Parts: sequence; C-alpha cells; structure tokens
Amino acid sequence: MDYAQALKKVQSRKPKGNYLLFTLDYNTKVVLPYADGLALIASLNNAEQLNDPYNAQHSITELDKGKLNFTNLSQDEYEHYKVAALLGITVAEAKEQRLTIT
Repeated sequence: MDYAQALKKVQSRKPKGNYLLFTLDYNTKVVLPYADGLALIASLNNAEQLNDPYNAQHSITELDKGKLNFTNLSQDEYEHYKVAALLGITVAEAKEQRLTIT
C-alpha cells in the first residue's frame, strides 16, 4: 500500500471535520469528533472525583479541572496519524509524503 492508497482508505472512513484530543493520563489520549468532545466537556461540568487510596479514608471531592487537558486536532493531523499507522511509518514521514502528492 502506498501513501495515496492509505490516505484514500482513511478519508473514506470518517466525515471531514475537526477532532478534540482529550488526555486521560500520561500515555492515553482519546480522540473524539469535535461535537462529541464538546458534549464530554459539558458533561464534566458537575463531575466529582472519587479518592480511594489504599488503606486510607475514601472521599468524594470536587474535580480538579486543572488536571483535564483538551486540545484541538485538525482533520489533516488526524489523517497523518491514521496513514502513518497504516503504512508503519512515523507521523513526520507521513507529513513529508503528503507534501509530495499534493
């Protein structure tokens, strides 16, 4: 599979649009369509945090919203990640190859 074929496969799966990237923890990032990401943010408005340390008092406290990290992910950037995974190359290599076909 070459870059053009991989890009065509990626573009056929999802409608065009931006995404929201939500960092769940240090190595888990969740990609959501932008509208779904906004719904997630809205749903966290009244969220609380369960603290359940081992061998200590449990509590439910206000969610520290400073620990939440949301960023935009463009359609192009999304496609770079998907194509790179399909071709087994780095995202930087996928970006370079896209420049040669456009």
